[in-house]
Order: sequence, then C-alpha cells, then structure tokens
Amino acid sequence: MNNDKKKYYIEPVEIEIYLKKAGIVRTIIKDLKIELIDVEPNNEKSREIFELFKSMNEPIDLMEVQNNFPQYIKYIYDSYYKNMELFEKLSMHFKSGLAGINDSWRSALYFTELLLKYEPTVASTEILGSFNTYNLIYVINRLNELGEKFLLEDSTVYYLIKRRNEAYKDSPADREFDKLVELWEYNVKGKN
Repeated sequence: MNNDKKKYYIEPVEIEIYLKKAGIVRTIIKDLKIELIDVEPNNEKSREIFELFKSMNEPIDLMEVQNNFPQYIKYIYDSYYKNMELFEKLSMHFKSGLAGINDSWRSALYFTELLLKYEPTVASTEILGSFNTYNLIYVINRLNELGEKFLLEDSTVYYLIKRRNEAYKDSPADREFDKLVELWEYNVKGKN
C-alpha cells in the first residue's frame, strides 16, 4: 500500500527521559501513528449498505439505512431500540457535518465512540456489518482533513491498535510502533 494513501490516528505518548549530566527528568511527547484499517462488509447485505454510503462519501447513518433499506427496520429496531435516541442525535451531527458545520464532526466522534461499546449486535452481525467502526474511521479521517485537534478514549485507541495489529499479523514487526504502544499502555495503566 502506498504510504501517501494510508490514513492515521495520532495518539500523543509521554516519554520521560533522564538527562544524566543535568540530573533532571524531562518529558517529551512522541506521536504514536495508528494506521486506520478499512472496514470490509461481512456479507452481501452489509456490502449493499456500505456501497451506498461509500458512493455518497458519507458515514453510515442508521436512520438513513432504515429509510433506504426498510426491509431491515425490524432487525435494527430490535438490536438498537435502547440506543435509538443516541443514533438519532448522531444522525443530526452527521447531517450538520456534511452541511459544513465542522464542530459537528467532533460531537459525531464522541457519539460513535459511545455507540461502539454496544457492539456487536444481531443487526450488525447479520445485516449491517461493522458500521460503527466504519463511522469511527470516517469521522477520524474527516477531522484530520479539517485539521481539527481531538483525542480518543483509551478504549478506542486500544481498539484501533488491535485492528492495526490484526491487519499486520503476518508482516515483520515494527519495533518503533511496538515500543510506543508499550509506553502508551504503561502510561494508561499509570493513570488508572
């Protein structure tokens, strides 16, 4: 894959360095660049949904999925009725972001992070595919394109690292990446 085409989430990692001659400790920040691995549909139903939203260059809006694929409304409702209000708010942020209100992408990111915690569901497994992960990557890319600063929750960063590592499991180890992940994990444990 061409490096210019790769998309990343960048997580700052604090590293403490002991300067022996000065006898002091300094903290520096290194960027942990986590490649965003594209989400593939898991069956023909999800492929149809993904292709529709990709063709419009939009996130997969659950409200719009129901409008475009009414045959799945019951499955979607049965899986998401407890969180439907959150998906409605997320839909509003998607629409605002697509209309040019850049702050809406940040709100969309936080709603997507929250809703990702409730996956997988029957609807995502059998019909929708990993649409929340697709949305997470879509919104991160959009915020990066806009030059917006943002940070993800530690659990989301861990999820992205896990997806990246799974994609590269048969490749030679990237020692710098692995070391930064190790330092990031150490810092997270230190916070908790």
